[in-house]
This record gives sequence, C-alpha cells and structure tokens, in this order.
Amino acid sequence: MANFIVEAEVRAGSGTAASRRARRNGQVPVVVYGGGEDEQYLLVDHNKIMHQLEVEAFHSALVQLRVDDDLQRAVLRDVQMHPYKSQVMHLDFQRVSRKDTISMTVPFHFVGEDDAPGVKIDSGIMSHNMVSVDVSCLGSDLPEYIEVDCSGLGKGESVHLGEVKLPEGVELAASYQEQDLELPVASVLAPKGPSASAEEVSGEAEGGEDEATKE
Repeated sequence: MANFIVEAEVRAGSGTAASRRARRNGQVPVVVYGGGEDEQYLLVDHNKIMHQLEVEAFHSALVQLRVDDDLQRAVLRDVQMHPYKSQVMHLDFQRVSRKDTISMTVPFHFVGEDDAPGVKIDSGIMSHNMVSVDVSCLGSDLPEYIEVDCSGLGKGESVHLGEVKLPEGVELAASYQEQDLELPVASVLAPKGPSASAEEVSGEAEGGEDEATKE
C-alpha cells in the first residue's frame, strides 16, 4: 500500500467561526473519530491535502495522521467540497488499528482490455459496468485497488462480480446478496452498426425528389 502521511495540527477552538478562520488561513478543519478514543479536531494545509485527494489510492488507503510526534492510522470517510469552488471544506477520518475489521469502497482497475478477443479481433467495445466495490477486511489487508482481468472476454461476454479475484484476507461486504454475484463488472459490447452509406442517403433523396416531381 502507498504510505500516505497527512501532516496535521490540533485545532484551537471549534464551531463555525473557528472553521471559517481556518479556511481563510488556507487550512481545512478535520475530525478524527473511532478506535475507542474521543473525537479529535485537527487542521491540515489546504493545498497539500488537495494534492493528496487527487490521488485515487488516497481515498481507499490506510493513511497516517501525524500530529507533532503522534502517528495515527486512519481511513478517509468523508470529504466536503465547496459547492462551486475548488476548495476542500471539511474532512472526516476514522482511526483504524491493523487488527480492526473495516468496510471500505475500493476502486476496480481493469487489465487486459486491449488483449480481449472481443475487442482485439471482433472490434467490440469494452464497457465498465462497475467502477468500485465495497469490501471488508483487516486494516492491514486493505488494498488500494482490485484488479479485474478482462483479457479473456469475447464479444457479448462479461466478468461478473463473483468471478473477480479478491486479494487474500479481503471479502465482499456483507451488504451484497448471492444474486449480486451475477452483476456484470466489465463487458464487451458489439460494435455499433455502420450508419447509412452515402449512396443510400443519395438514393433516398432522389426518390423523394421523384415523388415531389410527380406531385
């Protein structure tokens, strides 16, 4: 897993006014909860956290929150953005022990798409029916992403959720039912039919002119 470190400082004061002051100073209010400890109110640098949020793996990784000499493992649970500005308004992190079982949404990474017979030979179109999946695992086993192998798909074929190979120690979240295992994750669709040829369009136009002449 990527080793993300989020530098933070303890927030002095709470409430809307304190949060507004922090944002004016280029900081983002953060709440850290869970792990059998009290909620902790922190501040992080806006520009630094914005760059980290742009990294896909950051949203599903076990990160380290560093406050002075204290390190806490946590996962990102919520990001609040400004309605129309590119500005992070607030973040929620949940403390996680390596021995805690957690549920997270993890992105799919699709591999072998160009080698799929349905694409390479039959000119089919690869479609991603799902882009992420909810999983349950120990904090130490949390993957950044889960690979979906599409290399064997022919035209009209799909990889179903139940066929995706999960990393060791990782399971689908309990919210999935048995029938959900049949959900398509990636499919090869038949290529779109060719549009009407120029000759056909020309013929239709000439036919229309003949009828108009008869009238």
